[in-house]
Amino acid sequence: MRTEIRFAGVGSQGMVSCSVVLAEALGIVKDYQVVQTQEYAASISGGSAQGDVVFSDEKIIVPWVLHPDVLVAMAQDAVKQHAAAMRPGTRVIVDDIMVTDVASFQKGVAIHWAPMTKLADDVGFRKCANIVSLGVFSRLTGLLTLEEITKAVLARAPGRPETNLKALRLGYEVNLGAVAA
Repeated sequence: MRTEIRFAGVGSQGMVSCSVVLAEALGIVKDYQVVQTQEYAASISGGSAQGDVVFSDEKIIVPWVLHPDVLVAMAQDAVKQHAAAMRPGTRVIVDDIMVTDVASFQKGVAIHWAPMTKLADDVGFRKCANIVSLGVFSRLTGLLTLEEITKAVLARAPGRPETNLKALRLGYEVNLGAVAA
C-alpha cells in the first residue's frame, strides 16, 4: 500500500517541516517505509514550498510524489500549482483564510476546509499553522492518533513544545467541512 502526501504553501509557512515531522511519525512511530523530499523556490520566503512524504508497508522504489493521495494546501498559489495532479477520490485540506478558490480541482476530489491559520492565531502564533495542519491531517486520514503525532512533533518540530502541542490538539479536534470540487 503506497500512499503519497504533499504539504504545499509558500516559504516560511513550515510545509517542509510538516513533511519531516510526518515522515518521523510514519517511519519511527508506525514503522512504515518512508521517503521525505522537499522543493522550494530560490527566494524561499514567499516563494512556493512543498514537502512530500511517500510511505508504504513495502520497499519504496520511486521516491517522488507523482499523484498525491492527500494534499494540504496552505496558500492559493499551492492550489493553482497542484490542483491538476489531484485525481478523483483524493483528499485536499485547504486553509479557509489563505485559500479562496478551489474551482481548479476536478470533479470527485474531496475538499475539506479547515481554519488552520485562524486556530494558529488563536494559539497566539501564526507560524504554528503548520502544526495545526498536522493535527487536521492526522484526524482526517486516521493514519495517526493524537498520541502518535504528538511524539513526532515533540521530537522534530521547531518552536516551543507547549505552543506546538496546543496547536496540534486544536487541529486534531477541528470539525471539517467538505465539498466536492
